[in-house]
Amino acid sequence: MKKNQPFLFLWCLIILNLLTACGTSRNLRLEPPPLTVPQIVALSRQGVPAEAIIARIHRSGLLYRLLPNQIERLRQAGVPKAVLDDIQRRYRLALKRHPYLEDWDNWTFYEGYWYARPGYGEADELTD
Repeated sequence: MKKNQPFLFLWCLIILNLLTACGTSRNLRLEPPPLTVPQIVALSRQGVPAEAIIARIHRSGLLYRLLPNQIERLRQAGVPKAVLDDIQRRYRLALKRHPYLEDWDNWTFYEGYWYARPGYGEADELTD
């Protein structure tokens, strides 16, 4: 019986590793990194097309709550009108779909701007 003990121990380790791997991979959800407003400005200055910036915004799932003076500063900084229009359109649609976003407490302030991610995937569905 002692000859089989190392074999049994090895099988227990393999099974334990498989169970651990299965449990963690099921709970692992990879989300795209957030795209901050300063990064949007940088992309615009690098000449990245508006459509590509908009696609990255949609993939990130972030919403931006821009104040009127911020929109004007971003326009002056070279952010394309199409990008700013899309940000505002998605913001308005998000408020209709997720009324809790009216409350500033549901937004995160970072680098001088307000951000929210209502749930990964939900922001991508913000279409008219």
